[in-house]
Order: sequence, then C-alpha cells, then structure tokens
Amino acid sequence: MLNELNRRNIGIFAHVDAGKTTTTEHMLFQSGVVRSPGRVDDGTTATDSLDIEKERGISVQAAMTSLIWKDTIIDLIDTPGHIDFSSEVERSLRVMDGAVLIVSAVEGVQSQSETIWHALRSLGIPTLIYINKMDRVGASAETVIDQIRSSLSPFVCEIQTFRMNEEVFLYGMRAMRK
Repeated sequence: MLNELNRRNIGIFAHVDAGKTTTTEHMLFQSGVVRSPGRVDDGTTATDSLDIEKERGISVQAAMTSLIWKDTIIDLIDTPGHIDFSSEVERSLRVMDGAVLIVSAVEGVQSQSETIWHALRSLGIPTLIYINKMDRVGASAETVIDQIRSSLSPFVCEIQTFRMNEEVFLYGMRAMRK
C-alpha cells in the first residue's frame, strides 16, 4: 500500500497547442493507467471531459488524473494553455509540488510560456522544461534551447537531448515510405 506522503501534484503547463494534454495522455499510457493514449482530435483524452473541450480541441479548465510511478502517486494537473483561461492556470499553481513546462520545438517560447515561467519561479516551484513536437516540420531544438536561455533562464541545463532538424526528419519520412 502506498503511503500518502508519497503523493505529488505535478502541473503540466504550456502555451496553447504545445501538447500538454497529449503529453499527459502518454504519461498515463507509459505508467499503465490506460491501454492506449487518447487523442485530442478524437475527443478521447482522459482530461478533456467538457463538450466544448472536445469540440474545440483545447483545454478550458484544469483537470486532474493520477498515476503511480516508483512508489509515488503522481496527481497530474493538465492546465489550459489559452490566454483566455489563464485564471484557471493561476488557481492551479498554488497546489503544485512540481511542474513540467512544455515548449513546442516549432513555435518556440511564446509570451504565455514566459508568463507561466515567471509565475513558477516566483512561487519557487521546481520545473522541468520539456521540448515537444520534435517530429514536426520546422522543429529546431537548438533554436528553442537558445530561446529558453535568453527568454526564461540562462541557467537551464539539458538533462536529455535529442537532436533532429527538419532535413533529418523529412529524410527519415521519405526513407520510411520506400
């Protein structure tokens, strides 16, 4: 039986369309909570339950789901990324033990990313920055890391890296089709 002291609230934060809900779905899948990840486009995700969320393909309210990882209960809080729902994000911040800030490898650091980062820093919430959408045309990890260092913090350090640029991705896709 898991000790309640081993429970952590981890928020998933990002600008709109950076992949918060999709990342949450894959965390649920990898931990064995779901058999297959839900899809935002299909309206089958665990955290987008409102009709408007399913119709528009965006989160409008923070939603919690849980998983167990290495004897710790992790309550994942999937937060909205659209600026219109920033009050929902602000309310969520107060209960976080840690955060994952997702930045798209294509769009890079957005103003909403900066706003969330500053809020996380002011509250002293430990934060992991995750670069998402590396498989998209126009993705550049190097560019985004430079943006993170100049816009968020010069003290970020890469824990794990995956280098892929648009040419490598397109070459790989053409090779797979042959």
